[in-house]
Amino acid sequence: MNQKYIITGAPGTGKTAIIDTLKKEGHSCAEEISRTIIIEQIANGGDALPWKNLAAFSQQVIALRKLQHTNAPQGRTHFFDRGIIDVIAYLKHDKLAVNNEIMEMVKQFPYNKTVFYTPIWAEIYTNDNERKEDIITAKNIENVLLTTYQSFGYNLVEVPKLTVNERIAFILSKI
Repeated sequence: MNQKYIITGAPGTGKTAIIDTLKKEGHSCAEEISRTIIIEQIANGGDALPWKNLAAFSQQVIALRKLQHTNAPQGRTHFFDRGIIDVIAYLKHDKLAVNNEIMEMVKQFPYNKTVFYTPIWAEIYTNDNERKEDIITAKNIENVLLTTYQSFGYNLVEVPKLTVNERIAFILSKI
């Protein structure tokens, strides 16, 4: 059985807090890639930023997500802060082309068919230097994410709006 679980959702919905806590509790996890790339691009004056050049940014994200998938331990439950399909959803959201190479990666690098998603939660949503989307845009992204995952045959499980530890307990109870 595939033990590679994605936690997805719109920006600012608590995914990283869940992953960070899972990791502290000793679970195997792949951290968020996007924020790291954005910080590096800003520091270096690069333009591979989602609000500047989403296509270039997406290429960096997909290369690192592929590496995360490849390096995930075998025979052990592993959690990902987003997956390859998230790149497709973001490209679709911005009406950019999704090339065949990315579509093939979805087949080559499968995840468990159960995908956990953290819904829009206005009370915890904030913007910062790396998260520039307003909550309306985030909601639109959420809709595209959900329909994109469903189009690839993934079963979405909504993570309740609870404390981080309660969210983790919920996720662990479903695997």
